[in-house]
Amino acid sequence: MPLSQADIRERYELEWSEKSASAGVKEDLKYSSPVEDRLLYPAYTELLKRHNIGVGGRDVLDVGSGCGRWVGFFARQFIPVPASITGIDYTLASVDLLRKWWGDSTGRGTALCFRHASITESGLDLGQKFDLINIANVLFHVPEDDDFCTALANLRRHLKPGGRIITTEYLPRQSMRTEWMLVRSRYEFTELCLAAGLQVDAVRAFCYFANDPMGIDGPDMGARADFYRVRSRADQLLASAQGATREFLVEMLADIDRAALNYSRERVAEIDLPSQKLVLLSAV
Repeated sequence: MPLSQADIRERYELEWSEKSASAGVKEDLKYSSPVEDRLLYPAYTELLKRHNIGVGGRDVLDVGSGCGRWVGFFARQFIPVPASITGIDYTLASVDLLRKWWGDSTGRGTALCFRHASITESGLDLGQKFDLINIANVLFHVPEDDDFCTALANLRRHLKPGGRIITTEYLPRQSMRTEWMLVRSRYEFTELCLAAGLQVDAVRAFCYFANDPMGIDGPDMGARADFYRVRSRADQLLASAQGATREFLVEMLADIDRAALNYSRERVAEIDLPSQKLVLLSAV
């Protein structure tokens, strides 16, 4: 049965609470695929560079911070460092986790602030605007149309002049509903963004097999099933390996993804690649 946003929030309250309690060191908080990380982070920095988007000395908002995946990315990836990183999440457990494990500073000169807030809250006001808003793996977890439109309006209102938003989307030709997600089609997504005063500036695919293949149209027993099978076997390989062997496998699997993406880019439009994508938005 498809989950509502309230259902998803309840599950994440439990997940982030358990994750924080079981972690011995900050590294234990990681939950994303190491192959996806190896592909996604360079793609993100390349997107920023290609569009002349600075992070050093700027104010960054991370929406749906969870256990701090993107807080860590922004805190460690850039020189000069961001002036501030504000993380918000609609679960109290996430905010407690972030404050416990990250504190109020990165130790490199970036101020940290974590707040309990929902991007779907009508009239949300965080008290400041931002140069860059990161909202990864959030919008397709908002199945309710009214809440989705409210989220876009809130994002637009919290942008500084010239600021940008980066979200992760799939953008298939047809909208898809799963238990956890409503993956809106590229047409619906673009139309709703424009209605909120936002436009799509760029789309960048970053992996084939290290994420859900929701960018592929059609039923689960079709091409998407083949992608799921590859992903499942890759996960099994990584789970059985340690040390140098695991590192070799991570880089090998990332190389396979890079090769497939680069080959496809010569023949297929970026938006049609069967991948999750980084989507760059700006105010109209």
